[in-house]
Amino acid sequence: MKASDLSVLLGERAPGAWELYRKTAETRETDVSPARRSDVWRREEGWAARWWAGGFRFACASDAEKLAVAIAQASALPAHAETPPRLPSGNLVRPESVASLDPPEDLFGRLAQLVGEKSRGEAVLASFSLRRGRAIEEMANAAGLSARHESHRLDGVARAVGRRGSRGCESRAVFRWDSEPDLDALAARLADGATFPLATRGLTYPRGSLLLDPSVAAALLASIAPLFSAERLPSWVKRGELASAAVTVVDDASADAPFDGEGTPTRRIVVVQRGAYAARLHDLASAARAGEPATGHGVRPSYRTPPRAGPRRLFFETERGVAPRELLGRVARGVFARAATAPLSVDLERDRCEIEFTGVAVLAGRAMEPVTGARVSGRLSELLHRIAAVGTDRQFFPMPYPVGAPTLLLEKVGLE
Repeated sequence: MKASDLSVLLGERAPGAWELYRKTAETRETDVSPARRSDVWRREEGWAARWWAGGFRFACASDAEKLAVAIAQASALPAHAETPPRLPSGNLVRPESVASLDPPEDLFGRLAQLVGEKSRGEAVLASFSLRRGRAIEEMANAAGLSARHESHRLDGVARAVGRRGSRGCESRAVFRWDSEPDLDALAARLADGATFPLATRGLTYPRGSLLLDPSVAAALLASIAPLFSAERLPSWVKRGELASAAVTVVDDASADAPFDGEGTPTRRIVVVQRGAYAARLHDLASAARAGEPATGHGVRPSYRTPPRAGPRRLFFETERGVAPRELLGRVARGVFARAATAPLSVDLERDRCEIEFTGVAVLAGRAMEPVTGARVSGRLSELLHRIAAVGTDRQFFPMPYPVGAPTLLLEKVGLE
């Protein structure tokens, strides 16, 4: 069975109100440690269909024949009450690459050397998994949409172990590179994460400035990302004031794909403008409920689930950013949160936030000694309003969609 046969089948069941999606993905992965190396090749294919016949219906399968069976089965079940959205149209087909997918480069030795140098010999690279992937997404619908896009990615996870005397610590870093591998930044994250927790001193002052490393700042941004597609904002977001005037947040996935998981063209959306909540991210369904146009943020975490509204490439705007060295110079007394030691705890409804981290004490604009066991907790709204400046050193991290953040400077923060 071909895609055209499925289109005819869906057209018979839901004239003018159907969508067909197909994704094929291929990955080459290398997993290396000092004692072993393994190479893995994977290929996945997935099909999904949405149609509106007496309500919303969805089916998925691993090939076209199985999808036809799943459509028949789903048609016999009760439908979810939902008005068909306005489907996108147009021709958004890009040529498909014919080149084979090469295995990723062996970077273990170079990264291991950098980790040792940056940790002054106190940390070693324990494992390094690097994955090169390619995915092709194709869509068609009742409005005449014909869309196809090929995307590439290079990502992975690395683990380092630090030791000082009889004490040890492990750090883990998940990364994604959009261009050339940035081994220097990755090695610094691993070395600091594996050695800073081995420090014997904690913070000695209860209040001061707080510098957030890009990786910690990205985790903070990802934790508040559900606000940007929420149908109702929590009460603490008063008059749309979300953060300080130093904060502008944008979602723009143009670098990744020309359209979203529903075929809506990708465009730049400013969700926070100088601290104010400026726009909401919409898929087709949420746009229809709100009476607003779709923004190109129909996200498909998997072909096995229907699209939903959500971020695709979210980042702090840094056009008016400050050099990281200048941010450090602004700190009279404070701490540089270099690595989170636990997942950020955020309760968006109750306006609560807690960040546990290790880092470096800062006095008079100079980095002093490592500190461990530090924490910031309290109102999320207060933390966001204390962001005084953003750096120019933005980096992107997979969470799992790309989230970009620079170093952030927060002032007059309670420290524990």
